[in-house]
Amino acid sequence: MNTKIKLRPVAIFVAFSVAIALSSCSKKPDEIATAPSPAMSATPSTVANTPAASPSAMSSMAPQAAPTLSANASTLGVKPSNETTCPSNAPVKGKVTKKRGNIYHVAKEPDFARVKPEICFKDTATAEKAGFRAPRQ
Repeated sequence: MNTKIKLRPVAIFVAFSVAIALSSCSKKPDEIATAPSPAMSATPSTVANTPAASPSAMSSMAPQAAPTLSANASTLGVKPSNETTCPSNAPVKGKVTKKRGNIYHVAKEPDFARVKPEICFKDTATAEKAGFRAPRQ
């Protein structure tokens, strides 16, 4: 009798997990993309059953959209020459980040060559006028 009592909660848990897994499979791709984050879920098993929780699903997700520049920055700056290079008449690199904000980089910085700018400016004053700031040391 004691083993039946222990098995019943496990069976209920398994049935609940299967129901959640099956309900997420019936959603259209648009619904999955706009569905709430699995991290908001109450149980770890529901997170494990969602497609976004697996590493293979994470690698197949589309990359994030490029950060957007303000209209002021777009008019004051120019586009980069390539992924890491600015034109010679605009050597200051402008980088837009969600976490640190809009930052400009100058050639005297140690990692300047590796910075991938979204916009380039002719000088630091123009970058500051466009809403960018120097990086914190």
